[in-house]
Amino acid sequence: DASLPYASSLCGACYEVCPVAIDIPEVLVHLRERVATQGGKGHRLEKAAVGASTWLLDHPHALAAAERLASATRALHPKRLPGPGAGQWSRHRDLPDVPAEPFRDWWKRNRA
Repeated sequence: DASLPYASSLCGACYEVCPVAIDIPEVLVHLRERVATQGGKGHRLEKAAVGASTWLLDHPHALAAAERLASATRALHPKRLPGPGAGQWSRHRDLPDVPAEPFRDWWKRNRA
């Protein structure tokens, strides 16, 4: 399963307690690289989300508009992810609330 190398935060706690000193974070980084270089494989929805995010991050004005839209519609955002796979994951986890004010607006207002 290509998602397994991403199941760790790479914080290094597993390496610290490993009785035989296996550098698990290094192994996981290697496995992540292998997954990334295989290319062409992966879920279509994930690829679409990454593509949309890439475009949005490349266009600052669109990103600012999206941030404001997310804040303005925050009451409509779900608390849990829909779908069979995501539903299982989010059954025990709530999504974070969207801030009432985008960070950029807060920064402009508060930076003195």
